[in-house]
Amino acid sequence: MNIKTLIIDDDDISVMLTDILFEDSPFANTTISFSDGVFALEYLKAEYCDDNKYIIILDINMPKMDGWEFLQHIKDIVSPSNTLVFMLSSSTDKLDIEKAATIELVKDYFSKPLTEEHLDKIIECTNN
Repeated sequence: MNIKTLIIDDDDISVMLTDILFEDSPFANTTISFSDGVFALEYLKAEYCDDNKYIIILDINMPKMDGWEFLQHIKDIVSPSNTLVFMLSSSTDKLDIEKAATIELVKDYFSKPLTEEHLDKIIECTNN
């Protein structure tokens, strides 16, 4: 099973920091970055394969399509059995965190920036 890691975030610095953190992880050389949900959705529509495992690092506040809209669209494309979404946002709004917890695809919610502790949780979820 191949791993595909999608980083969907309009913040270039956040994407760069996430990429750096992933360099020494099981996800090295598996990342594809998108600046908004529209491009990421187009990618998944064209490239999604049940034989791959998808790790999606998803920001909430983005232009064109925010993280919530993206989640609404992908639920008809991907399978919860091979797709793990981790919200990564600057929002610490309790309502955002609670909303994320109600979505089957979302495995955890992290405040920016992504840390090694967050990465450990992602790896643990991926291995389960």
